[in-house]
Amino acid sequence: MSNRTKDCKRLDSQTFELSALGRVFINHSGEQFDSSGINVVHHGLDTVRQLYQGDLIMDVLFRIDSAYLAGYGSQVEVGGFSWIVSSGGKSGYRYTLRNQNLGLVLMVSSSFTEKEFTGPHVKIQASPSFLLARSLEDAQCDMDHFAAAVLHEGFGYTGLAVHLCADIQGWALPNDLDSKMTTRARRIIRHTGIQGLDFEFSDVAIVYGKGQSFTFGQASTMQFACYDKTKAIADKNEEELWRPVWSQAPGYDENLPVIRLEARFHHTVINQFSNGSAFDAFCLTDLKEHLTGLWQYALINFRYDDSRTYINPAWQYFRDDIVFYHEKKTEVDYKRMYVNPGAQGKPTERAIKICFGHLTSIYRRNCFTLRQAYDCLQKSGLWENLLELYEGKGRGCMDIYHDLFKGLMKHPVDSELPYTPWVDFHDSYEIPF
Repeated sequence: MSNRTKDCKRLDSQTFELSALGRVFINHSGEQFDSSGINVVHHGLDTVRQLYQGDLIMDVLFRIDSAYLAGYGSQVEVGGFSWIVSSGGKSGYRYTLRNQNLGLVLMVSSSFTEKEFTGPHVKIQASPSFLLARSLEDAQCDMDHFAAAVLHEGFGYTGLAVHLCADIQGWALPNDLDSKMTTRARRIIRHTGIQGLDFEFSDVAIVYGKGQSFTFGQASTMQFACYDKTKAIADKNEEELWRPVWSQAPGYDENLPVIRLEARFHHTVINQFSNGSAFDAFCLTDLKEHLTGLWQYALINFRYDDSRTYINPAWQYFRDDIVFYHEKKTEVDYKRMYVNPGAQGKPTERAIKICFGHLTSIYRRNCFTLRQAYDCLQKSGLWENLLELYEGKGRGCMDIYHDLFKGLMKHPVDSELPYTPWVDFHDSYEIPF
């Protein structure tokens, strides 16, 4: 994708002198574009998905499982609220808990980690209704409250995904936006209605109807969408949510359509920014001061150009003048590090922990004594990586030994048989550290 496209010149609307904040733009043909006719009636976070790692509280997990087995529509109390329990499906979690009044979805118990072991066991998805009713800090606090109701004390953040949005009046969505959008999406799919809207396509540009909706990029990485939000809220029966929000903006006209621009960042992309730009991005409060920088990055990588030489002036205005909580941090160079060169070919910390958990589970299910389990672990191909991981955290072999013992001692939720790993373990056995 070319980065040689030039910005339009900006002039002060009163003096017509060059100004970085001028509302008048001079495009590639010398024509003037006055952005004062554009009204941003809302901008902020549309969706947040916060990921947590920790140890599941087995009593809570048992109640969730019991509600799930009771059948469709069954509810369970978690964190002081009632939740409808269903299967996690293909989400990567065993259970999904929904509370429509709160506007939250809890996904509990990772399908890729044993229930009894530390792992990425909770993902909380916050909807617009939840986020609009809270400050960013309060939203984080409330999500942490529900994570604490499912995980033991000491849980941590493992990442988050965010959707940033801007709702605009006074600007029409071009019918040929897909042909003038500079992006890496390699295919264009055209549909004739919005009812088939699906954000699970990968690496595509999708167009619905006659300029009603455009979607560019991958849902599993970074995606950008432009669509008629007025029609979308009517289709989804969300007018009672969004009309009052828009009406708070000066100059809002309920008779004019509202166009939504939405930048969607997968949690892996946020991690890439964290690595490439050297800032923490594990939770929403970490990311607060970087949201404007991410928004600008998205509008540069999904760029509406007037020509091969100049960016569209309205797009330049959306990129530079919409601020999310904080001005862009000029000292941060927002870039993504896709692969850490120093870590090529080496397993990740998450992979090592998952493998350790699975091995411990196998040892426990085969009734290994602590001595047998420790001997097998040292002879496994995991040992060197596990030892390096522990030493990097200021820990050692004794800590591995203790964690292995705790893993062997954990009582499986689905087992009625007690297990004592110290049976046949000789006190004289010396651990070869």
